[in-house]
Amino acid sequence: MIRQCLGLVCALATGTVAAAQPAPIEGFVREPHMHHAELSPDGRRVAFTSENQDGQVLIVFGLDDRSIQAADISDMRAHGLRWADNRVVLLTASEATSVFGVSGALDFSAVVAFDTEDDMDARQLLRNRRQVGRTLNAGTIAGIDWETGRVLMPVHDEDFDYNLLSVDPLSGNTRIEARGDRSTIGWILDSESEVFARMEFDIQRQYQAVLLPDGHSWRAVAELHGNNRPLYSLNGLLPDGRVAVDTTRQAGDDDYRSGLFEVSLDSGEIVDTLFLHEEYDLSQIVVDPYTNAILGVSWYEDFLQTRWFDEDFAQMQADLDASLPGQNPLIQSWDEERSRILVATESVSEPPAYLIYDRGASAIYTIGQSRPELSGGVLQPRAKITYTTRDDVKVEAYLTLPEGDGPYPTVILPHGGPEARDIAGFDSFAHFIASRGYAVIQPNFRGSAGYGYAWVEAGHGGWGTGVMQHDLTDAVEHLVSNGIADPERVCIVGASYGGYAALAGATYTPDLYSCAIAIAGVSDLPAMIDYTRDRYGRNHWFVESWAERFAGDDLGELDATMRAVSPSHHAENVRIPVLMIHGLDDSVVPVDQSRIMQRELEQAGADSELIELDNGDHWLMQTEVREAVFTQMERFLAEHIGEQQ
Repeated sequence: MIRQCLGLVCALATGTVAAAQPAPIEGFVREPHMHHAELSPDGRRVAFTSENQDGQVLIVFGLDDRSIQAADISDMRAHGLRWADNRVVLLTASEATSVFGVSGALDFSAVVAFDTEDDMDARQLLRNRRQVGRTLNAGTIAGIDWETGRVLMPVHDEDFDYNLLSVDPLSGNTRIEARGDRSTIGWILDSESEVFARMEFDIQRQYQAVLLPDGHSWRAVAELHGNNRPLYSLNGLLPDGRVAVDTTRQAGDDDYRSGLFEVSLDSGEIVDTLFLHEEYDLSQIVVDPYTNAILGVSWYEDFLQTRWFDEDFAQMQADLDASLPGQNPLIQSWDEERSRILVATESVSEPPAYLIYDRGASAIYTIGQSRPELSGGVLQPRAKITYTTRDDVKVEAYLTLPEGDGPYPTVILPHGGPEARDIAGFDSFAHFIASRGYAVIQPNFRGSAGYGYAWVEAGHGGWGTGVMQHDLTDAVEHLVSNGIADPERVCIVGASYGGYAALAGATYTPDLYSCAIAIAGVSDLPAMIDYTRDRYGRNHWFVESWAERFAGDDLGELDATMRAVSPSHHAENVRIPVLMIHGLDDSVVPVDQSRIMQRELEQAGADSELIELDNGDHWLMQTEVREAVFTQMERFLAEHIGEQQ
């Protein structure tokens, strides 16, 4: 195979060499120069989002003629792209909106169709359609009818029934393809994009079933009773027609891990294991957009790994791995004939790049870099390490060291979730902080996802004063004892659950840290669970699952337990400077959580600061919001553990 650079964006693909000065903040906070990339069905064009001096843009680039079309999407929060046919590009986007009677902002998603044959004219699908009621996730695409280019989208109607609609992306014409009801939670399509089945779950009846079309009605199969939450998700069909679901099952030892299984439509029982990893949880299911068939599964080790059920893709993956050693090639999308394959690569010190694998020409060539200003040796590598906790448990973490010799001023950076995990590769927070001269450690503490249910469950009841926070403390002690961290200059920084952990560190281990930064952090667990009840209903299984996270098995003492591990209830313990940053449009953790903490810290006489950001959502999706967060973070770290202290 050979590699060459196509002109696209050869400008985007050009790397730089490491400079004496740290990389500018813009390289970390701007939208990637190439993101959400998707190949057209005929393989001639690639669509992706980017950012220019005026804001976000959608770009369609011709691989053969090097043509470029662009549309302004600055007023949209882009989540993903796909093609309806060779003419229409579909953008999934969202907007935070306040709704009467519901506390806090709600995140509404939608699909916008762009016509590449009409000057990128845009149309929001399902807008002002009588078949659509209040639907948060109107940006869900169940599939594409490739003969007509119609988009199949599940949405709620005014009676809260969950129906499957068929939408013409050019005219906006909409019709009901199949009717569901209030208990419907998902749809599965066959290889012809016809409805194969729908999933039903009723929390009141504690009932789950798969329903198959039966003339003008539905026939329930695979019925399950007595479950207060869905026991599995209906994922789709394998190429041979078997029905696949993902759920958590015992993995040959005392642990349970999520995997992919065949389900019997007669009994509802699992009859075959399609994928169950010996160490890691299932992360993604790879579906062919042209046939709706499941082609493979992915899981995270350091980078995303894929096991292909399809022999053709398995061979492609093997060829890519051999041709791109150390670059962790990931098959991103492909044309209908599988002749051109869009591939993303990434390493421990290089941000993602995008390549085309042209099978007909036996060639691989780069078409763009996600962050060219940070490529070519600018970033320090993020290395996986393991440390031992006080109770002799091994914890994996990622360590990024700045240039120079230690011990270094250090930032511990716990992830959000908490049922999430850090992985290898580019990390805007870790790489930015390290570029400013700090060591950064990111532990996958107990309670993190990806390592099996036992690891998640070990964190239940371990918030604040328990094992989840102890694992963070022990990470700091490990770095100090090994001469990496300067014990007098350690700061804890995090967002979402990581923001909670930062506030908990300042509250419950104030002598360990010199400062704390909480971004969109939780501070008052009783108020947070009340907020969750308000949004989902008091008896919703999601509320109960959060109660289990807070209190473990001791739900009888839930209120007392939550107060005991709520930093705002113990603000008098804080003796270090605290910076809180919160977006006003946060639909996950309301800004009131930071306001409560700030009020309590002020009353306690603590050194604290709260910065509220207009247009700031929970995920910091706007460039100007990220820039504000990173700027304030850089200032605060410099003042308290950096050169300005």
